[in-house]
Amino acid sequence: MINENIYIIGAGTYGEAMCELAEVLGYKVNGFYDEDEKKQGKPIMGTYVIGKFSDLAYDEINNKQFIVAIGNNELRHKIMNKIVENRGNTPTLIHPTAVVTPSAEIGKGVYIQANAYIWTKVKIDDYCIISPGVVIAHHSTIGKACLVSTLSGVGASINVGDKVFIGMNATLVTGISDIGENSIIGAGAVVLKNTDRDSVYAGIPAKKIRSIYKEIEV
Repeated sequence: MINENIYIIGAGTYGEAMCELAEVLGYKVNGFYDEDEKKQGKPIMGTYVIGKFSDLAYDEINNKQFIVAIGNNELRHKIMNKIVENRGNTPTLIHPTAVVTPSAEIGKGVYIQANAYIWTKVKIDDYCIISPGVVIAHHSTIGKACLVSTLSGVGASINVGDKVFIGMNATLVTGISDIGENSIIGAGAVVLKNTDRDSVYAGIPAKKIRSIYKEIEV
């Protein structure tokens, strides 16, 4: 048991789930941060929403530990980067019932939930969420800030790009090689071919439904 203080960003239902994971691992949750005005000061999981993360100054982040309980990959990535830039810490949390083989490589700020199985020489980059019951087969790579939903399966030797969302019970079949970055794989989809970046796929077999158009920042 590590018995370290930690704060959670995101006071929604996933924040509550992450609170339980943190406590299982011996952390003491000192409070939640959330941008919603209506949540300020509200009790949650035995502690309180104590402010907005966007209001924190450098010395309020420096050397403190944070969990980012936000499912939106782009937003989670942005907040994690801010924490690191301000010398805060984003510990990786792995549930005791998850299996991570000795040759797997896990980045920082990764959350691996109960009964996940991370197989031989898998690489999971920073800021990913691996949900309960997920299986990632040997020699696959999960890019930065991805979310792999409950009971999904990623086959062997597949490269999943950055900020990919994989829906519940989706299957990425061994034999494909690439899932394009910033793509969405719908719940229950079975992916039999490589996918484009910035695209939504759904169905059995999975087909491209539409492209995702992102605003260009200037």
